Amino acid sequence: MSQFRISDGITVRAAIAALLGACGAAEAQVFTANFESPAYSGSSTGTLTTGQQGWYLPPAASSVDHNIYTYAGNSLGIVANPSGGAQFDAGRGVSAAANARAQHAMDFSAGGVWQASWDCTGKYAGTTFPAADNIGSWSLQTSTSRYFQQLMSWGSNAYSGPFSPPTNWTATADHFHIHWGVFTVAPYTSITFVVPSQAWLDLPIDHWYHVSVKWDFNAASPQLLQVSIKDLTTNGPTTTDDVSALGWYLQGGPNSTFPLPTDMRVFAGSTDDVSAWDNLVVGPFVGGCYANCDGSTTPPVANVADFTCFLQKFAANDAYANCDGSTTPPTINVADFTCFLQKFAAGCP
Repeated sequence: MSQFRISDGITVRAAIAALLGACGAAEAQVFTANFESPAYSGSSTGTLTTGQQGWYLPPAASSVDHNIYTYAGNSLGIVANPSGGAQFDAGRGVSAAANARAQHAMDFSAGGVWQASWDCTGKYAGTTFPAADNIGSWSLQTSTSRYFQQLMSWGSNAYSGPFSPPTNWTATADHFHIHWGVFTVAPYTSITFVVPSQAWLDLPIDHWYHVSVKWDFNAASPQLLQVSIKDLTTNGPTTTDDVSALGWYLQGGPNSTFPLPTDMRVFAGSTDDVSAWDNLVVGPFVGGCYANCDGSTTPPVANVADFTCFLQKFAANDAYANCDGSTTPPTINVADFTCFLQKFAAGCP
């Protein structure tokens, strides 16, 4: 593997690109997509996501495609992601019945505990108000499986929990909310949208947010375990919510008989609602070994792909990247690279 270094003259993003080129793709069990060239082809007006790196348009009625856009001069007016590269994925709804979708197969057959993270934002690209829900979502598929959903909305639909109803922003479309679609009431086949804290509500548009989630597929108790959010545009703090005791089940609830999902999907909702996505990472969670950043389960679990994973989390200001546990701002800094190298050298059991 070619050598690289982080210095004032080399950005973290450049280091990520160099490392990806040197190490190749991550293990198949862990899926990553930063939508960058040359793996992905994008343009200012959008290049179809369908057909690129295994993404496809699902056969849902009236689906329209997502596209890969360049941040520079993009026709959607999406602002640059501080943790992004040159390109991102986005969908724009055509009507209440014609939603934008992009789907990718994923092998979840190992079951157990998984984790995912991504950067996202939403906006209304129309000129006639009010806007209409929903803006967009990330979800496990199919809808007849043990699935859950992350939903961006203006706040006009029904939501549950102590923070409901949230502010309805359809008249101005200058703030939105991120809710989690889970199953909380027997027979656990009707989805409910909830938030664990105020940090998920009243989010300004033209900001990018880094979201992460950990969940358990175990049929005895398939549920969300932890969620976190960080405003990347302001480099704000990461809010991490332990939801393991809230009964946020995947479809089927306790002792679910629903099958495991086979895909994941990004979605954009009603007329001129736009959802944008970047830096997507999905893989099994393996606890107890920090160096196994990507959660791989094939020995050796600590391998070169974990360097790529760590660099991506560092660039996203993900709380994981605070390897040395420092509390003095900026908590994620160059010292964390040394820390990660030491933990990597120690290996995993």
